[in-house]
Amino acid sequence: MGETMFAAVFVILFCGLMIGIGFYYNKVKEAKTSDDYILAGRSAPLIMVVGSYFATSVSTGSLVGYVGMGFSNGISGYWNAAAFMVATMWIGMWIIPRLRRSGVTTIPELFEKYFGAPHRLTAVVLAMCRDLGVISGIVLVLGQVFQTLFRMSFWPSVILTAAVVLIFTISGGMWAVLVTDTIQAVFICVGTVLMVPIGIAAIGGSGAFLSQVPIGLADPLGVGYSQAAGWFLIGLFTSLANQTVLQRGLAAKDDRTAQLAFFWGGLVTLIWFLIPFLVGVIASVLFPQETASNSYYAMAQLFGPYGNVFFLAILMMSGMSTVSSNLLTACSNVSLDVYKRFINPRVSDRNLLTIQRVLLVVILAICIVVSKYFPYAVELFSTGGRIMASGMAPVFVALLLWKRARRAPVTCLLAMLGGALSCVGAQLYQASQAAGNAAAGAVVLLWSMDPILAGLPICLGVLIIGVFVETARQTPEYLMRHAVKQ
Repeated sequence: MGETMFAAVFVILFCGLMIGIGFYYNKVKEAKTSDDYILAGRSAPLIMVVGSYFATSVSTGSLVGYVGMGFSNGISGYWNAAAFMVATMWIGMWIIPRLRRSGVTTIPELFEKYFGAPHRLTAVVLAMCRDLGVISGIVLVLGQVFQTLFRMSFWPSVILTAAVVLIFTISGGMWAVLVTDTIQAVFICVGTVLMVPIGIAAIGGSGAFLSQVPIGLADPLGVGYSQAAGWFLIGLFTSLANQTVLQRGLAAKDDRTAQLAFFWGGLVTLIWFLIPFLVGVIASVLFPQETASNSYYAMAQLFGPYGNVFFLAILMMSGMSTVSSNLLTACSNVSLDVYKRFINPRVSDRNLLTIQRVLLVVILAICIVVSKYFPYAVELFSTGGRIMASGMAPVFVALLLWKRARRAPVTCLLAMLGGALSCVGAQLYQASQAAGNAAAGAVVLLWSMDPILAGLPICLGVLIIGVFVETARQTPEYLMRHAVKQ
């Protein structure tokens, strides 16, 4: 059997399994309400929450993108991944139980619960920035996988992948995503870890590898203090309001299950995130003439034609799991926070489910177009993530943990808008320079000053100072009159 035929059989079997799971759970766990479809009826067991949490955090962008960052920037990129995971573990222990008690399905819903409609709509826009960026980045890499396996052009390869994702996500909802994520997590862990010893052996052993590693790639601050700080803050604050991950906790059957899942899943993922950067550094020694975006594919070639297909299939697995998860998140924002809340509050559960399934198609189509015209895998994650992290994340955490902030609606809205718009402005101002700094085949842009360092301080400054100013003269009578929630 030739390599192309083997790849076709492997991919067909894998995609058939994913679609079969979707249809199975559509029958066994038929969704009757939006909560059933988006959150698996809030009854998911520990193993599925752990598996889905890992597979959602470890996306195709994490593999190709972080291997590419390791190839060109070394281990300094780990600041982003480590901050994300540590913060997510903290969220699982402290934020998820509070969210579960609130009964909300989406983060924007919480903003309206405390403040009102303008805050909910602002939160929807900021949350969608992050979700659309993640989906677009993964779609880009999935297209590259099909192009590598079958020598297909961009559009057919992306459309085929999107079709499989849509079929099993539309048919099975969150239950299908949880099950397929758990299966994929095992393959991702085993497959990527194997790359390290095989790559080092190809160099000539650990001694030969260590002697050939470029000095800059082994420096945790090799990209400079500003960019390292920017990546750290992006990882930290995108996790604090990452609705896709938070909904894994909301889907758990109880608070204890959610906390255990985030602790153990987070610990495994935190350790695993060292792997792609190390693989990238190994690739830089083995394939110094390659581009960063192709470094994972070059490493996969070490396993021969059939092993190469397996490792490219791992990319498909991780990508499909994360795309399906983020699609459900974005779909819930548009359908629940916009359509049901402002357009048709009396929509039936049956019609809402239909609308959500149509939205999955529309959202994915938009992301396909974005990925075609902004071909930087990790930067697609970061562009929207910075905006959300600079505007919504600090206010979201303040709402849950700082009672005084709940009495400052004007300040919280200004903090979200000020932080997000400042970050957007900083990205636009430096766009040409950052793109010029990116080498051909880059997966991420290097900024003179990461835009989050412009947006986040403004958001935090407005939030902290404004809360004290706005609440300074609020008497108990004022609070009773305006029914301010404590």
